[in-house]
Amino acid sequence: MRRALDARGVTFFIPSEAGVNAGPWTAQPESIENMLRIDRIDEADGTARYSVSVTTDQARSFLESLSADLSQEPENARFVFNDETRQLDVIQESVNGRRLNVEATLTQFSEAVFSTDSRDIPLIFNEVVPTINSQATAAELGITEQIVEATTYYLGSTAERRANIQVAASRYHGLVIAPGQEFSFNEWLGDVSVEEGFEAALIIVGNQTITGVGGGVCQVTTTVFQAAFYAGFPIIERYPHAYRVGYYETGEGPGMDATVYSPIVDFRFLNDTPYHLLLETYVRPGSSTITFKLYSTSMNRRVEKKDQSSATSAPRRRPFTAPTPSFRPARCARWITRTPGQTFTSTALCIRMAKWSSTAKSS
Repeated sequence: MRRALDARGVTFFIPSEAGVNAGPWTAQPESIENMLRIDRIDEADGTARYSVSVTTDQARSFLESLSADLSQEPENARFVFNDETRQLDVIQESVNGRRLNVEATLTQFSEAVFSTDSRDIPLIFNEVVPTINSQATAAELGITEQIVEATTYYLGSTAERRANIQVAASRYHGLVIAPGQEFSFNEWLGDVSVEEGFEAALIIVGNQTITGVGGGVCQVTTTVFQAAFYAGFPIIERYPHAYRVGYYETGEGPGMDATVYSPIVDFRFLNDTPYHLLLETYVRPGSSTITFKLYSTSMNRRVEKKDQSSATSAPRRRPFTAPTPSFRPARCARWITRTPGQTFTSTALCIRMAKWSSTAKSS
């Protein structure tokens, strides 16, 4: 008992090699006293003795409260596809993560409580290896060719909108999506704020155009939507803008835009192939274009986009003009997957713009 109530208490600390600047934390003798358990043990000869042990519920709760702040998620490597060598060039190294091993740390705590020697306990971390490390090769990941390229145009955008397009596009350059993984635009976009490099520009809120941080982000969403669409990936979530915007219609025409407002409105698609998918983004201020290039291994999918009605039924509205109710043409597409001896046809994707409305903010 006296050893457990040592005036030094028991101290948790983080080893220097963990690279975390936090702590130390000390459990004082009065706290440890509340953790002690005294049990009477009756012996076969009629005598009795007492056993003193420590319960770890309070220490476990404390360590679990630290875990989120002390843990670090692993970061996958990012690449670009070298068209000459047909190999992957690393543009961002992978980073190992760490997780606090609560149970292993508690085992040391239980021993230190009754120790007359050291009463300092290093927190134990487990290393978490990223799923895609810097040594991954194109062959290993199944990234062997460009499967699609999509470009949209933002000529006439303000300097602030152009800056937001550049910042948002950089979030996706070199990103690798694993087989069976869902791509979420908002997941990789992160916080749209001035602190994260975004500027105030025109955005769409419901049926109005106002000034807000992040105007132009949807130029990036629209481009990756068109790339995923023509690659034949299943589109899980996609919303058009509340009214037509000229920036999104050059090239593909009306009906091929996508809006986001994190965390409410997202754009998502599924990599339903057995191969990894590499995204590359290129913003070219001189030509006012943004391009997404997608690299993987072709599944020989063919995408057909068909208009259900004339696009002239809905007048184009300038980005800064509030809309009035008008008919929006339906757009339909069907992608077909062909493999030797088999044909798989997906459900047609049809979107009638007139029926969609939003109170969320988009750009």
